[in-house]
Amino acid sequence: MDLLLGLLLLFSLIFLANATESRNSAGLRRAFNWILLLINLPIFLLGLALLLVPPQQLEATQLNLPFSAYRPAGLVLLLSAVWGLLVTLPETRRLLARWLPLDPGSAVHALALVLAGYLVGNSVVTLTQGGLEGLEATSSPASIFDVVASELLYATAGLAGVGIFIRREGWKLLDRLGLQIPSSLHLRQSLRWVLLLIALQWLTGAIFVLLDPAQAETLDNLNTLLLGNIDTVGEWFVLALSAAIGEEILFRGAIQPVFGLWATSLLFALAHIQYGFTLATVLVFAIGVALGLIRQRYNTTIAIFVHFAYNFFLGLLALLAPYLEQFATP
Repeated sequence: MDLLLGLLLLFSLIFLANATESRNSAGLRRAFNWILLLINLPIFLLGLALLLVPPQQLEATQLNLPFSAYRPAGLVLLLSAVWGLLVTLPETRRLLARWLPLDPGSAVHALALVLAGYLVGNSVVTLTQGGLEGLEATSSPASIFDVVASELLYATAGLAGVGIFIRREGWKLLDRLGLQIPSSLHLRQSLRWVLLLIALQWLTGAIFVLLDPAQAETLDNLNTLLLGNIDTVGEWFVLALSAAIGEEILFRGAIQPVFGLWATSLLFALAHIQYGFTLATVLVFAIGVALGLIRQRYNTTIAIFVHFAYNFFLGLLALLAPYLEQFATP
């Protein structure tokens, strides 16, 4: 129920932002700014309470808060709310527009900045509750249904964010997202990007094992746990395709034209929080930069293809790993 209410609030805000943008009314934009201010206020108060109220009293309230370490979570929530309050101000957005290709007067871009802050905050909160080891202890295997549902949410958020059925539809919608029919030349050229990402994956993994073998093993165990139920070629095909479509429509299609290459790549890395703040996070950031460059040079469709091929190749390796180990064992 809480998840449904959260999704309802999210898509209601996206709808209101696009409706405000379509009317091009200064009064509506001011009203939407006030809505954003009011939404950030309870998050600010919750963060303040988690920081100031003793843990024993918080536990006695029986609120069933999803935190084990209250004060770190409170600090992150407080900072996320402060960010949300600041970017609601047009002056802040005009300042950010010096470095980001956003429109400081856009209600949609204001909402995007607020939501980006909460994405980062959610990622950091997760890591304050025990780090990578805590994630391993509390995570559970994901089904292929879970993966497809989460990626469908990404794609839906991207489509809603650019104003489907409100500000854009048809070819205008596809053009805004960079979804174009790929040429055979671009598909052939994209194979070099796939090989580059695979080589980058192998190199980062080797360095990670050399520098911190214990943490590398923890990360490997976490990935095995999260994806343990996905154990057929067909399931890996669906996972790779859904992840490529959902993430590329949201990050490279919808977000990158607003936040630019580097900020979008950072958000992409933080969205993959199961890797913790490790070399794997640096790898995901580098992959995000590569996919962003592909979006700039070609289009989002080619980025989807490269993302899919990279994920599917790694999935096939994961399925073949037990058999390869048998051959390698004398």
